[in-house]
Amino acid sequence: MKGLKAKIVKRVEDREQDLIDLCCKLIQAEGENPPGDVSKVASVAEHFLQSEAISYEKFEPTKGHTSIVASIGKTKPTLILCGHLDVVPAGDISHWTFHPYKAEVRSGKILGRGATDMKGGAAAMLMTIAVLKEFENTLSGRLVVASVSDEEAPGPGGTSWLLKNKKLSGDACLIAEPTGYLNGDYSIVAGERGACWLKITAHGKPSHGSRPMLGKNAIFMLTNFLPKLKILEESKVKTPNSAKPLIRGGKTLLRKVARKSGISPKSLTKALDHYTVNVGTLTGGTKINVVPEKCEAEVDIRVPIGGNPDGVEDFVRSILPENFECQVVNRTMPSYTPANAPIIKVLQNHAKKVFGYKPPATFMAATSDAHSFREQLGIPTVSFGPGYEELAHTYDEFVYAEDVINMAKVYVNVVFDYLELRSSDAGT
Repeated sequence: MKGLKAKIVKRVEDREQDLIDLCCKLIQAEGENPPGDVSKVASVAEHFLQSEAISYEKFEPTKGHTSIVASIGKTKPTLILCGHLDVVPAGDISHWTFHPYKAEVRSGKILGRGATDMKGGAAAMLMTIAVLKEFENTLSGRLVVASVSDEEAPGPGGTSWLLKNKKLSGDACLIAEPTGYLNGDYSIVAGERGACWLKITAHGKPSHGSRPMLGKNAIFMLTNFLPKLKILEESKVKTPNSAKPLIRGGKTLLRKVARKSGISPKSLTKALDHYTVNVGTLTGGTKINVVPEKCEAEVDIRVPIGGNPDGVEDFVRSILPENFECQVVNRTMPSYTPANAPIIKVLQNHAKKVFGYKPPATFMAATSDAHSFREQLGIPTVSFGPGYEELAHTYDEFVYAEDVINMAKVYVNVVFDYLELRSSDAGT
């Protein structure tokens, strides 16, 4: 068995350049969301799978919102590797020191939008299924690799659609999202906050801008109200005991980030077990010399373990003034997989062999596709992938090629051992 695993890792090493090239092709195919059209990125994944003689299914509930689900091995048990193909927009190109979609490789770095979040992870999981295809008969179960749309912004396809329509199932899921820090270590993200996204609208009364006292300024109405939402950030939430080790692990990492960024560690670590409020957009008015009749704000309220987005909505509605409306745009429950779950233990074992240390199981402030697997399938789900928290959604994004290669080495061994472990458990 030891010799077989060495052969599998050797195949990853033999295909290092193929892996780097695949990552570059995925970056070059773009896939910005919005608008969410990832058809070119999906085509790269399709062509790669076809060249490796791996069977797959293509799902496109709306044109351009494409997901590719590939599989090898037996029916059960099943481990899912999942990653998204869409990226956030590159923004102002003049702020980049290199072109965001040329996917150059310089000084060991793969450069471009999505390199960290998460074309590096998507490439590593596709190479994992390609390498294990050569050893398919030795697997003790089934590997499914899902390359999905609609993660960076809610859309008609992606993970949620696949799960709701029973196109994707398994016993555990490993998501290849970036879980590292620059000049730091990787962690296994096993829990995340939920979200309550709201659109809050104030309705005023128009008037000539020279006589504002005859109208009701909707922008002033809304901007006077929004600070009241910060009350939520002081609310205390009781963390379940089984989630506390993850919170502690997450706070340890965030203290390092805070010190590096020159901000108070307490202000950053508080985000893991408290609500946070961010006003993301504010739009209103029609003309400079008209008192605005309407103003809208989109508010992102993150929900810690022990909290509930329904409670957030109830609170906001309870303090909403007259002539205001509140609409829920997105509602996601916080979720986690306990630190002692077998998938985490297997991951830690193989990550230590490759990276030289045991990555801690942690909790993150943001939200990913992991919650869908936990909520809709009820399966243990964690994130562990190449890339760095500080570079996600920023200019001059990159990922170290060595990290992408090392993650692929971890993945092939995790798939092999986890399926064997679950198969043994089923037989006892």
